[in-house]
Order: sequence, then structure tokens, then C-alpha cells
Amino acid sequence: MAYIAIALMNHLVEGPLRDPASLNKPSTEPLADAYRIGNIPGMDVHWGLVVGILACVLSWLLIEKTRWGFAARIAGGNVRAAQVQGLAVGPLIVGFTGLAGGFAGLAGMLEVGAVQGSANASLAAGYGYTGILVAFLARHNPLAIIPVAFLLGGIGASGGLIQRRMDLPDATVLVLQGMLFVVILFSETFYGRFKVFNPDLWKRGC
Repeated sequence: MAYIAIALMNHLVEGPLRDPASLNKPSTEPLADAYRIGNIPGMDVHWGLVVGILACVLSWLLIEKTRWGFAARIAGGNVRAAQVQGLAVGPLIVGFTGLAGGFAGLAGMLEVGAVQGSANASLAAGYGYTGILVAFLARHNPLAIIPVAFLLGGIGASGGLIQRRMDLPDATVLVLQGMLFVVILFSETFYGRFKVFNPDLWKRGC
């Protein structure tokens, strides 16, 4: 579905919605200044930061404090158990998938309105796959997504600095992200198998 969405966006940007003035880099017509999203007063960061944090907090409230979130956690953990309990698994999956897609659209709107100024092919820069890594590292906890997103965002933003200061290729950032992912996978595999990977056993050994 992600590839279909990217292909559809490229079709619209390079076809019906293309700005005739964009020759080398097809894009839509630039947004007027009145429709652009400005920066937070006193900071060199746009309002997307506040929107993202609020989205995480609201998601946490939905998942942890409502019956819909409780039902979704059951369905996500074990579909058969959710069906045995009489939960409407189909509507839950479709509803929360649609909500996730809405958040992705919100992120795209912020990227266009605050950063790019118009829609173009560079919008599909792998943010979705980074989002999967962020969700995995945060253990699907919306509040934990905030610090993890800052961490991976900082790693991603350091790509240009690594090239200039350390004379390393741009792919170094991807290598760092991959190493982080592999370390987390190893931790998941060894957790409970060895004392050093199981904090619950530390107290027993004292």
C-alpha cells in the first residue's frame, strides 16, 4: 500500500497537479505565504513539533485510557483471543489503520506546509520506514515515541555533517540506524536467557 500511495502521489505531482513552471523538478504550485506554517515564536522549529507531541499524547490516551484502545491491544496481541472474547476485530483493524493513515497524512501536510512549500517527489524520503523503526524501538508506546523520534531524527539530520566533517558517505546514517536495530533485536533474543540481559534476576543475585 505504501508503494501504491507513492506511485499515486508521483502521478498527481507529475500530471494533473503539476506546476507548469517546475521544469527540472516536477512539483505542485507553491503555497501562498498565508497558508504556510510558521515557526514557534523564539525557536527555529516549526509548529509541527507541537502537533507531533500532541498527537503522541492523544494516541497514548486513546490506547491506554479507552475501551477502544484496550480492545485494539487485545486484537493486536492475539486475534483469535480477541475473536473469542467477541470483539469486532475487523472494524478495530480498519479503524486504527485509518487513524494511522490520518496521522501520516498530517505529517505530510506539515512537511509541505512548513518545509517544502509544495508537493514533490522528495516527500517520499523513507519517513515511513523510519517510522516503523521508531515504533519498534518505542515498543508501540506513543509516549516513548517522542524521545526515540528525537534520537533517530538527530541521527538522520547528522548525515550532512558526517559527510562534511568526517568525510564519510551519506549511507553512514543508514548503517548507524541498522546497527541500532540489530542491537535491539539481539537484546530481544537474549532477554531472559542470560542474567546480564534480565534485570529481574539482578536483584535475586544480590
